[in-house]
Amino acid sequence: MQSQVDYTRRLQYLALDLARSEISIEKETRLMALEYLPLMAQSSAPKPPRILVSPSKFSWCPVTKPVNESRAALLTSAALRLNRQEPFAPSEDLTYRLIPSDSKASDLVIDHHSRIGPVPRQNPEIVFPMTALASLAVKKIVGSLSPIHVSFMGGIRRHQEVENELGPAIARELKRADVDLALLVPY
Repeated sequence: MQSQVDYTRRLQYLALDLARSEISIEKETRLMALEYLPLMAQSSAPKPPRILVSPSKFSWCPVTKPVNESRAALLTSAALRLNRQEPFAPSEDLTYRLIPSDSKASDLVIDHHSRIGPVPRQNPEIVFPMTALASLAVKKIVGSLSPIHVSFMGGIRRHQEVENELGPAIARELKRADVDLALLVPY
């Protein structure tokens, strides 16, 4: 089994190769999901340390369609919303917001109380790369964009409710939008 560092390095190389357009996406769909939570818990989580909980059931699905034929959506844990949508509660908010694909970055607000700083608040594309994903669709690296993307509050400690309520609700939204590939951008 590869270490977390190996996965991180592999994803970095994949990103570099994608930027250079030198690889075939179809050959890279075997990548494992990056389990970033253990890394975050060790390095930057607030004290007291977070207790990491494994899901009670396996939820990752294999990519069954070539990426260049897949409809893609973004998922973000930045508690990002349109300025006209209801704000997220300060903590432990189990709701989500649908962000239309044609939204402007200037209409986005980040409600997450992270120590990352002001830069993502000035440019939400850093944590919600809609323009980059749209560019991949134009270049036919991904098949198409979902009409919606999904945002929720990260760092929630109500694990069973996330697994049994929030996760399935988001999955239903993605299924309704015929999404084949959901890309999580953690905050």
